[in-house]
Amino acid sequence: MSEWGKARGQVKKEYNSMEKLIEGYNYKDPKHTDKTDEKLRKIVADEINKSRDFLFPMIEAAYREQDMKSAGPLDEVMQWLDIFLLELGLKMSWSEVGDYKDYMRLIKFDSALVQNAVKLAGFIEDMQDSVLRGKGGATVPKKCDQLKKYILDLMALFKKRRHSLGG
Repeated sequence: MSEWGKARGQVKKEYNSMEKLIEGYNYKDPKHTDKTDEKLRKIVADEINKSRDFLFPMIEAAYREQDMKSAGPLDEVMQWLDIFLLELGLKMSWSEVGDYKDYMRLIKFDSALVQNAVKLAGFIEDMQDSVLRGKGGATVPKKCDQLKKYILDLMALFKKRRHSLGG
C-alpha cells in the first residue's frame, strides 16, 4: 500500500469529508498536489468572502449610526479577513511529501481549515443577525476581539500547514 493510501486509512473521517468537498482530492504526486491545494485554498477563500459579506452591512450600519465603538473593531476584523485572503492567494511551492505521517498531517490541516473557515462565517452571520436586529450592538467590540483571535488562529493553522509541508 502506498504512503498516501496508508495515510487515508489512518484519518479516514477527515479524508472522506475532504474528498466530498474536493473532487480528485489527492496529494500523491505533484500534479494532483497543485490541483488539490488550489481547490482547497479556493474553498477557504470562499468562506472568508462569505464572512466579509456578512460583516459589511454591520460596518455600514455602525458608520450610519455614528457608532465608532463598533465601527473601528468591525473595520479591523475586515482588515484581518483581507490579509488572510491575500495569504490564501499565494501559491505554495511544495517539497515532496512522501511519508504517510506527512500526508496524515496534511489531511488533518485541510479538514481543520475548512471546518474553521465555515465556523467563522457562521459566527459572523449570527452576529450580523443580532446586530442588525438591534440586539447585541453593545457587545460588538468584544465579539470583534473574539473574531480577530479566531481569524489569527485560522491564519496560524494555514501557515503551519504551509511550513510543515515545505511551502
